[in-house]
Amino acid sequence: MSVTVTKNPGQGNAPFFSSGQISFSQLRNYFTDDQSGFGSQISASQLRRDTDVSRENPIVPDSTENSQISTGSNLSLSQFRNSIKRYVATQSGTDTNSSYPDQPGFRMGLLDPNGRGIDWSGGGYYGKDGQGGNPGWQSGNATQSNLGRNVQKGIMITGTCGSLYGPTPGNGRPAAQLNPAIRVHNIRIDVSGSILGYGGSGGTVTGGDGEDGGVALVFGNVGYNNRVRVGSGARIYGGGGGGEKGRTGNNGSSARCVRSETFRSGCQQGSNSCPGGWNQTGSWNHCCRTRRGCAANHWYKVCEQSYNTSTPIGGIGGNGGRGRGYNNQSGPDNGSSGGSGSCPSCNGGYSQQGGSCAQNGETGGRGGDWGQNGGETGGSGRSGRGGYAIAAWDGRYDVYGTVNSSTVRGSLYGVVTR
Repeated sequence: MSVTVTKNPGQGNAPFFSSGQISFSQLRNYFTDDQSGFGSQISASQLRRDTDVSRENPIVPDSTENSQISTGSNLSLSQFRNSIKRYVATQSGTDTNSSYPDQPGFRMGLLDPNGRGIDWSGGGYYGKDGQGGNPGWQSGNATQSNLGRNVQKGIMITGTCGSLYGPTPGNGRPAAQLNPAIRVHNIRIDVSGSILGYGGSGGTVTGGDGEDGGVALVFGNVGYNNRVRVGSGARIYGGGGGGEKGRTGNNGSSARCVRSETFRSGCQQGSNSCPGGWNQTGSWNHCCRTRRGCAANHWYKVCEQSYNTSTPIGGIGGNGGRGRGYNNQSGPDNGSSGGSGSCPSCNGGYSQQGGSCAQNGETGGRGGDWGQNGGETGGSGRSGRGGYAIAAWDGRYDVYGTVNSSTVRGSLYGVVTR
């Protein structure tokens, strides 16, 4: 995972006032962003730490580094030592879940024991932005982390985020995810790179349904003023669903296999019979002359053996194709051909009466392209559903920028485009 966190980007890229004097003019320059309504002066009351999580751009935001700045009347300049205005985290390179099958490709939540997540304030696993420093975070009890405070937090995704594992029933394992348990505020995600969801596998004989494609970018407990900006070169693509398994061919009908043979007796007075296991279907005789004339006959018996073949079995339907995704970027794949149906067949010496061949199995459905459903067939299952491009399960995200079929593929859930 390659993430670099910058404090006060564009204003020194480090905490303010790490040394030296602190003046009101510097405070105005650093914290007001030249917002309209500010003249050349700023008052002490305007420099109190603002803890209102609904505030989009607080003058002095609430953050770990600003915790010593007063929210009341006992404000002093010394409290601004090592203070900040905002954070920016930059993702670069490639982030996947190849070693973490139960996690997203790129984690943007609290820092976990494996070092995955974003450590905004630099406190490590047991700091304000680590899971170890927020017992109960899984139930949302992490309001003191910087995710839950109103400090602006920019996330620049410039590299590639991808998932190699299919979605769980709760739609986990997306290509990139902001921790779903914690209510977050003032997140700005700027995407110029690629966020590519998982491509679902096709249906097989052990499971006819195609696998659903994975979500590209997902958010959980959404609070105030959270946005995604889509750059002109971005690729936020949900994974394609897997194709449905092809239908198994209909069975054929069995045939009757018959062989017939004529048996002749020697010259005798009485009639002969068919051998054991044979059925008589006809007979005749003719005189075999002796000194007494036609006192005896050659007897001819037409005897038949038969059996029914087994029912011809229909060919197995072909497997569905895998959908297009980070794990199958050159896809989507076609479904495989179905198996051949069998035909009734008699043993040597037997002639076939009736019967019909079984049908061949149907070709499996084609996998879905980015964010699209897989192909349906005549089988009894279903195709895999295409993964969302961007999804916010609990709340709302605003999405703006260059949003078109080149930058965003797949449906949107819980977001509003501008």
